[in-house]
Parts: sequence; structure tokens; C-alpha cells
Amino acid sequence: MRMLVPAVGAWLAALVAVGLQTSFVVWLICIIVAGALTVWCVFSGQGGFTALLAISLGVAAFVSFSASISADQRRPDHLIEAASADRSVEIVARIDGLANATDRGPGQIRVEATLITLDGGALRVPATLFGQTKRDAVAIGSTVEATGRVLLTEPSDASSALFFADEPVTVTSPPPWYLAWADSMRRGFVDLCSDLPGDGGHLLPGLAVGDTSTVSLELDAAMKASSLSHLTAVSGANCAIVVAFAILLLGRMGAGRVLRVIAALVVLLAFVILVTPQSSVVRASVMASLALLVHLTGRPSGGVPVLAGSVILMLCVDPWYAYDAGFALSVLATAGLLLLTRPLAAVLGRVLPRGLAMVIAVPLAAQLACQPILILLSSTISVYGVAANILAAPAAPIGTVVGLIACLATPALPAVAMLLAWIAYLPSAWIAGVATVTSSLPIAQMPWIPGPFGAVVLAAATALACTLAMLPRWRSHWSGKALVGGLCICIGVYGGTVATPSLSQALSRPQDWIVAACDIGQGDALVLRAGGGVIMVDTGPDPALVSTCLDDLDIKTIDLLVLTHYDADHAGGVAGVVSRTDRVFVQAVHDEAGERTTRVLESAGIPVDVVTRGEHGTVGTIDFTVIWPESRELTGNAGSIVLSVTISDTRIVLLGDLGETEQAALLSRMSAHTDTDIVKVAHHGSPDQSAALYERLEASLAIISVGADNTYGHPNDETIDELRTAGSTVLRTDLRGMILISPGAPAYSVWSQKSVPDGAGG
Repeated sequence: MRMLVPAVGAWLAALVAVGLQTSFVVWLICIIVAGALTVWCVFSGQGGFTALLAISLGVAAFVSFSASISADQRRPDHLIEAASADRSVEIVARIDGLANATDRGPGQIRVEATLITLDGGALRVPATLFGQTKRDAVAIGSTVEATGRVLLTEPSDASSALFFADEPVTVTSPPPWYLAWADSMRRGFVDLCSDLPGDGGHLLPGLAVGDTSTVSLELDAAMKASSLSHLTAVSGANCAIVVAFAILLLGRMGAGRVLRVIAALVVLLAFVILVTPQSSVVRASVMASLALLVHLTGRPSGGVPVLAGSVILMLCVDPWYAYDAGFALSVLATAGLLLLTRPLAAVLGRVLPRGLAMVIAVPLAAQLACQPILILLSSTISVYGVAANILAAPAAPIGTVVGLIACLATPALPAVAMLLAWIAYLPSAWIAGVATVTSSLPIAQMPWIPGPFGAVVLAAATALACTLAMLPRWRSHWSGKALVGGLCICIGVYGGTVATPSLSQALSRPQDWIVAACDIGQGDALVLRAGGGVIMVDTGPDPALVSTCLDDLDIKTIDLLVLTHYDADHAGGVAGVVSRTDRVFVQAVHDEAGERTTRVLESAGIPVDVVTRGEHGTVGTIDFTVIWPESRELTGNAGSIVLSVTISDTRIVLLGDLGETEQAALLSRMSAHTDTDIVKVAHHGSPDQSAALYERLEASLAIISVGADNTYGHPNDETIDELRTAGSTVLRTDLRGMILISPGAPAYSVWSQKSVPDGAGG
């Protein structure tokens, strides 16, 4: 347990040194104090806590020194100059991760890479690359060239810069042979699984090798809501299975200890290459490697010191792991399993059979340890997470192991691989079903206090509850009273900070609203309501978030759903609204995202109409007219469906994601006098806008639906200035949360979920 002290010290040093950009100061303080304590221990002849503190400060000093050296390498002068000048640059980059599709348009990908050169100058900078190319073309280890603009990130971000390519990305060289085999094998397995039906086939590559490229947005949301997403993040259990298999196999063959350990390390390295070196994978592999090296000495290895050692080693090599959510969740989940499982099983064993108590204790320990970090990512607690993990537990190892064997067999024995894939498909489908069912149950997620304060409160409440529950039996009388008292305090804190504000907020909402902008992150989801009719325009990226918004607004039926285009930030949440929708307007299908979206709608039996300029109608007392696109040939952002809506005396224009060129074309077709009251600003307030269009509209209110702290730079400051120049009051969901607009005299009444401080610009 003493190893936890330097591990925590290393983590704190990394957080401070990286986050506050004070690595040299932290290093200097740690090295001075550690040196003084070491001298005192030597001359006094005493050790104990003082020696442990000296060692911890020495480790912290090493981490800070590493951060200091890396900080200069991560932000060279010519990178800073290129970002500040906002000019086009030419880069050469090495691909470091799997490419993911984005909502920026067809063929647009997002991938982690290392910038090797910038305008011919050598550098070595971790970056996130956004560009257009085939996802299969950019394999890990390949080299690419591109021209575009670079944007610096926050100092604590794993990527030092974001690069946005102006033209298609060019692959100049394939990955080296020692990486190419893994990419070929992984892609072959994904293709093999594509022949398997339903969500089970889509999920299997994630279970086996951590490739979630085929997992739908709906299934991904369900896995997160049910706390099962860790099953697709390859980590400790997978590495343990691989290492154990290698050691047992060689042991059967009579190999000695040294040969078994060396072979296990080689197999482990190959496994990491196959599943890609994500932070959770690296942590698990480092921990497994340390355990193997200890095993080489003939001594037993304890789980806690090996975990602490892996944390220290990784933070010394890369202090930016301290801010990586995947790394933190991986470490905390492992720590929870090592430290909490047996005590929790003992507590539960007082009222449950011993075997059942252990079954419940394992997922409960992991969830209790991880929940404070999960609150920072989403301010909700999964109510059925433990139950979902218990149900999925028997299937997960079978799907993982058999799926991995199927992947390995794919290149040489495709028929055998398909047979194994079908065997692994059954547990995979079971896990997908568990996720879907548990995430759709009532109150699947309980709201909690957002942000760091919420994480601290939850961690303190968890620690208090665990401590009281685990008190020795001879103090059970006082333990029971203390547990009840602690429970009452926790309920009081929850009621005062979460439930009461939520109830107060619900009671304060206006009942006569006609426009609602849902807070669904980086995306659009607007609701129009009048005369008993409801029109919804876009659904945002997350089915759970848009469904929650509609529940909050008490919207049971959507008479007309308009999907302006098929990008994930506008249509990704469609699964969350299909059960309420009667009719849908869409643009012409032009890509896989469109096919997937329309397939979801049609399978639900909802009429789907492709519409263009001139389509009009009435829903309740809402009169609407489609004023863009002019033809079915216009697709994507350029072909966004633009609505002109009239509710009594209120005129509303919703611009989808139209760019400046299309906005100018739309402007040329408008009458000279366009009395507009409310405008939904195009493309989340990006700089690609026509100031002349907004001047013509002269809207009183301009809604920008945008995610907080998004990486796209939305909304753009110049766009906000243009809107204000046009006489519009800007309303932003990233600052205000949900926005409700009601008619009033002489001006409209605006209600916001969050208060906006003066000068916040929203």
C-alpha cells in the first residue's frame, strides 16, 4: 500500500506541472524538499514516513522534469507562429491511431497523429488531424501529407495542436511491416463481422480488439448509459488472458521461466499493436510487463504495487496521461477491484449468499471507484450499471477470447474464423441486448451535481458510505447509526444540490413557449410548438440527450421531424425520437450516414419525404415553407433543409448548416423586406457566414446551438459581431443550456436553463 503514496504524488505533480505550465517550478520545489528530507534521513538514521515522503517527492520531481522537457518539444516556435498567423501550412504526419468518421461531412475523418514536419521544418508534435480521405487508407504507422491550418490546444490536452486540412489528405507511405500486419488483420476481422446480423455483429470487433468503428451511435449511447462501454476498451482483463495463455502454453511445452516470460512479453507487445496503444491498453500492458518481470525473480507480485509502479512509469514517460480520462478510468477501475472487492463482498455477504455477494461486489467496486471521474464527463449516474455488468459478466470473456481467436484466424483460416465469429456473436448479441434494454428502463440515469464540485462531493459520499459499511462487527451498533446518519446527509446534499434545483427549474419554465433549443452539446435540436402541433428540427448527436430534452419539455408526439442533413451532429440522435415521430422531411440520400438514418426511420414505419424548395404546410398553427435546397442534387451542408416558419405574428428562419455561398444564393431569392423575428444561426456560428443575409433578416433573436468547449472554435467571434451588427441578441446553448422563447410585448421572453454572467456574450 505504501507504493500508492509516490503514485498519487506523481499524478498530482503531473496535474500541476502540465495544467498550470509550472513544470520547472514544481521540479525545483520537489527536488529541494526531497533532497533535504533525504539528507535528514541519512544523518538521523530514521526512515519510515519521512523516507517515503522523500521518495514520493523525488518521483514528483522526475515527472515535473519530464513535463518541462516535453513542453518545449510539444510547442516549438514555428508551430506557435503558424497558429498565431492563421496561415495555410504544409505538414507531414505519422498516423498514431484509428481514424474515426466526423460530422464535418462525407469522407471527413478525425485521427490522432504526430506532426513530423511543418513547412519543411522538423518537429515532433502530437496532433489531431481533421481531413478528407478514406478511413481505411490511413492505417496506423502510415505517413500522410496535407495542407491546411493549425490551431493550438489547451496545455493539458493530449494533442498539442489541431490540424484542419483544406484539401484531401494524401497517404505518402504505408505503415512499416511490423505494424501493417495488425492493420490488415484487424480490418479483415471487421469485414468478417460485417456479415453477422444486428448489433451483435457490430459490437464484436470492439469486444475482441477494441475496434468500435462499426458500432452505431444508438448502441454506443446505450453502452455508455448502462456502464458497459468499458467492455469495448481493451484493458487489464484482455492482457491478463493473453499473457496467461502464452505462459500456460509454453509451460505445457516444458519451457523454462525465462523463456516463458520473454515469450509472454513478445506476445503482449503483438497484442498491443493489434488492439492499438490506447491509454487503457498501455496501462494494462505496462502493469502486465512489470508483473512478468517480478515473476522472473521468483517472487510473487502484488496487484497494488504493480499498479502503482505502472502509473509512476507512465507518468514519468508522458505526464499528459494525468489528464487522460481513459487512463484515469482504467487505473481507478483496477484500484477499485484490488482494494474494494473483498471488503464489499464481506459486507454484502452478511445478507446475501457468499457467491452472489462476490458477483455483485466486482462491478460495484469498479463503478464506485470510477464514478467521480465519470461525473466530470457526464453529470449523471447509471442506475442500472451494476445490474447490467452482472448480466453481461458471463458473456464478456467468451465474446472477447473467442472473438480474438477468430481475428487471429481470419487471414489464414477464414472458414474457421467465421465459425468462431458466429460462436462469439452469441455473447456479443447478449451484451448488446443487455445495454439496449437497461438503458431504456425508466430513470436509467440519475442527475448529479456537474463539474469538479460534483465529483468531489460524490467521492466524499462514496468514501464515507464505504467506511461506515466496512466498520468491524463489534462497532456494528454505532456503525448502523452512523450509516443511517451518513445516508441522511447524502440524501440531504443530493436533494439540496440536485433534486431541488431541478424541481425549481422545472417549475420556473414558461408554459407558453413557442421555440425551444435543446442543450445537446455540439449539434442542433430545436422544437417549435403552437396550436397543439409540434415540429422538431434536427436531433443532435446523442439519442439519450435529445430524448431527455423532449421529456423535460413534455413532448409526447412530434408531428413533423425535419432532418436538415445527415451529419451526426444533426441526425445522430434520431433513435431517441422515432417512437414519438409521425412524419419526417429529409434531403436526398447521398452517403452511408443518410442510408443508415433513413433505414432507422423506415424500419419504425415512419413516412419519409425528400423535400426541396417550395414544400409548405401547416402543423397545428405553425405554417412552414421549405426555402432551400433548390434541387435534390444539393446535399450535405450545402443542401441543408432551410425552413421559414410563421407562428401567429412571429417569423422564424432555421438555416441548418448552410455555408456562405449557399446563404448568398438564398439571399438573392429573398424579397427586399424580410421581417424575421428569430433566426437559427447556420453551422453553430462558424465563420462560414454571409453577413448580408443576417443584415437582411434583421432578426431580434439569433440562436446558436453549440457545444461547450468544442474543438471547432464555434461560435466564431466575427460571426457574433456580425449578428450584433444586424441588431440580433445572441442566445447560445453552450452558455445558457436549454433555451425557451415565448411571445411577449413589446419583446420576446427568453428563459435559460443556466444563468449567463454579464459580459459572457451569450
